[in-house]
Amino acid sequence: MKVLECKKLMKVYDSYKGVEAVKALNNISFQVEEGEFVGIMGPSGSGKTTLLNILSGIDNATSGEVFINTINIIKMKRDKLALFRRRNIGFVFQEFNLLDSLNVRENIGFPLAVDKIKPNIIDDKVKELLDFLDIMNIEKSYPYNISGGQKQRVAVARALASDPKIIFADEPTGNLDSKSSMNIMRIFKKINDEKKATIVMVTHDPFAASFCKRIIFIKDGAIRLEINSDGDRKKFFDKVIESQGVIGGEQ
Repeated sequence: MKVLECKKLMKVYDSYKGVEAVKALNNISFQVEEGEFVGIMGPSGSGKTTLLNILSGIDNATSGEVFINTINIIKMKRDKLALFRRRNIGFVFQEFNLLDSLNVRENIGFPLAVDKIKPNIIDDKVKELLDFLDIMNIEKSYPYNISGGQKQRVAVARALASDPKIIFADEPTGNLDSKSSMNIMRIFKKINDEKKATIVMVTHDPFAASFCKRIIFIKDGAIRLEINSDGDRKKFFDKVIESQGVIGGEQ
């Protein structure tokens, strides 16, 4: 079953003060099946974050279509899109984007509280996620008192709170040390394997990318290459490195 499908996506930034118009995305089409873990890679300025923002409804496309569970989010009005995103999409940011005024438990339950879910249901869901991600010991801590790796675990838990149809992650290891990066990527793999979650992740890091099942490489706003894993992460890591060399450009 297709969870995500984009068709002929274009994003053009109009000319301004003598600067020529720029095609950030140029006729991009692909689809993601239920339970896939797909990485998006490419040189700096290739359009990968722009693509992720459009797929998740954060930004608007100049033209094209984006379907999530057969619903075209491009045609949705702002209020309906906001509600759809809250109930169907999980997002993990590089900067964590936790609320400092809320503790860990409250941060995780926040999307459900906004949706006016009953407190007992929120409590049960938060407890389940605290246990699943092994962060029960910090449930009463505030974001400014926990490590970067712990913050990202909390952010992942928050993204899972609404049982989203798809999770988008934008450089989720970008602000983490190597040990924390390993832990977070193992968590993403666990979510994909055990919860059968569908994940689309933008990354420049071959190590993080090696956990994916498929990688789409873009350059100059267009898809240039696609590779698939056979389940051997070390071999796939080498394949990612080789593919980056083929694509070229500063990663």
